[in-house]
Amino acid sequence: MIKYVENKNIDKKKWDACIDKSSNSSIYVYSWYLDVVCKNWKALVLNDYEAVFPLASKSKYKINYLIQPFFTRYFGVFSKTILTAKLTESFLEAIPKKYKFHEFCLHETNDFDLSGYVKNERKFQLLNLSFPYETLYNGYSDNAKRSIKKAVKASFTIKFNDVPEVVVNLFKSTKGQELKVFKAKDYEILLDLMNELIKQKKGEVIAVYDKDNKICAAGFFMKNNNRFDFLKSGVTDYGKANGAMHFLFDTFIKKNASSNNMLDFGGSSVETVARFYKNFGAKDCVYLQLQKNSLSRIVKWISNKQ
Repeated sequence: MIKYVENKNIDKKKWDACIDKSSNSSIYVYSWYLDVVCKNWKALVLNDYEAVFPLASKSKYKINYLIQPFFTRYFGVFSKTILTAKLTESFLEAIPKKYKFHEFCLHETNDFDLSGYVKNERKFQLLNLSFPYETLYNGYSDNAKRSIKKAVKASFTIKFNDVPEVVVNLFKSTKGQELKVFKAKDYEILLDLMNELIKQKKGEVIAVYDKDNKICAAGFFMKNNNRFDFLKSGVTDYGKANGAMHFLFDTFIKKNASSNNMLDFGGSSVETVARFYKNFGAKDCVYLQLQKNSLSRIVKWISNKQ
């Protein structure tokens, strides 16, 4: 039986044990991760945590709706047993009717065939790190190789285990200036998340400095089981012009080559961003964004007018 569970009643220990044992385990859905990015998250739970499905919600004009929180890619069903389309459908059907609007994403292993949902394909880029560095480097684009040589010529240096503030501040002052959706509170959450990931021994900062010890680029990588997930980064104009981000990723790939790991670049359906990740030999993978609107016609009209 699938139960809807309020946050205060979720057994976090059993929840995390289920995520650990799931074949599709993901860093984004551990209880401690969700506690940072969406403090009052809820859950759908099958029996005694045999399978779980996180829910993040908001309310506007007294309308309850489901969202995909910042700094998470997707939710979905995470199961100790074989994951089937029927199981995913059962969880989707168990979402309480009080949630009149849904807009969230499903893990790429989740499949279903239900009416009422609009499906949009989203992409992320994945690189298999099990090969020797020389093999991986040969898979780089010519542009990536030129940028790495430019970075070496610029005498950039790498600093491992730098502080998270370096990444957050650099992201905020560069890319963040273009992303008006991020508010001050979101940057606080991002910093709290990075600190929690480091505390859990599942996060690492890598930074690039120039010969005058000025920051040029920085990135945050997460680790769960055999998968690295790239979270956020920032790069200065000088760093961009001299291949600092190419240098950063090349360093990370070199460090983790010949390991039984995958590098998930964090993903993007934006072609220019996806092309940058593909410069390192990464391949497109697809997951689904779902939308469902159960609002009455008059409420839809009023909401659109606000």
